[in-house]
Amino acid sequence: MLVITRAQKVAFPGTKSELKSPDGRYTIHNMDDEKQEPAHTLTVIDSKGSAQKIYSYGRHVDVLWSPTSRAFVVNDYEGSDASRPVLFTIPFAGRPLDLREKLIDFLRSRGNARSAEENHHVYFSAKRWLNGDEILCQVTGYGDVDPKGFTRRYVYKLGGGFRPYR
Repeated sequence: MLVITRAQKVAFPGTKSELKSPDGRYTIHNMDDEKQEPAHTLTVIDSKGSAQKIYSYGRHVDVLWSPTSRAFVVNDYEGSDASRPVLFTIPFAGRPLDLREKLIDFLRSRGNARSAEENHHVYFSAKRWLNGDEILCQVTGYGDVDPKGFTRRYVYKLGGGFRPYR
């Protein structure tokens, strides 16, 4: 019987160095080494002990598992003016999906990418899983195009793509 627990978001580096998947099969482990560049690395360890380094980052991230444990998102706060959500799906050793790039492609296809591409401060992040296959993403920012700022929300469906959130 599969038991699904409520997914949680954990920030790294921080007080915790690990985050278990809701089904307990995987653990994401954060390792900090200020002598390396980038200074932080995430590793996925399965319940049999097999480990795979999957992501390195310079500043800080937060990680959010899907409720089914088949995917997780790393929100990489890569700079003071930008952030990027990166999606990992089973098998985690494969290439992750850059949700910022996918969202900009979606916005370009609709003729609506100017705010995301031309403002100086633009933050993309995955906010929460709506179900096992869909994640709510948010884009906020400000700059020359939107001096008063903007916030927009979109849903990404695994294997599908983006749609506006209503």
